[in-house]
Amino acid sequence: MNLAGCRTAPRPAERADYSHSLNTYYQGRPLCLWDQPITFPVANATPDRVDDLGLDALEDAGLLISHRGARRGTRTYSLTPEGKSALDPDVLHPGVGNFCYGRRQVVSIDNARRNSSTTALVDFHYAVSQPAAWASEFSIQSAFPEVVSELAGPHTGQATLLDTTGGWEVSGTPAVLAPRRLG
Repeated sequence: MNLAGCRTAPRPAERADYSHSLNTYYQGRPLCLWDQPITFPVANATPDRVDDLGLDALEDAGLLISHRGARRGTRTYSLTPEGKSALDPDVLHPGVGNFCYGRRQVVSIDNARRNSSTTALVDFHYAVSQPAAWASEFSIQSAFPEVVSELAGPHTGQATLLDTTGGWEVSGTPAVLAPRRLG
């Protein structure tokens, strides 16, 4: 075994193991609009909060409906039936959730190098599999540029994998690498 750290294309069995480990990691980590779930309805949202959360875009996409808020100049946003079915709920806190639009899925393992006898640094490409239909709405893509970026894949990533008795596991958080600009 060469531990010198040179990048090589892994053997097919290793590629399958690395892909499986990364896809298992991503399965539990959907791509969502916000860093943290929020509570619905969003009551008395000020114009700044509406902009920060992209609530008008979600209303335009048919996921929310707004009403005049109790305080002057505010709006309250509630889930529509479509919004209720699209919301990824927080199972511990009723009425709290996030709009998740897809999950990353590895499409290729490009290179790997062993950092030690138990770790490998893996370069891979991923794309968003089965994105939510509402994520392609113009209003969503205008308010949430990260959705556009993620759906435009494939993207390049890099992860450290740990060789455990149960197989390879992701160590830390995989990095998403910016595309290289040519010219």
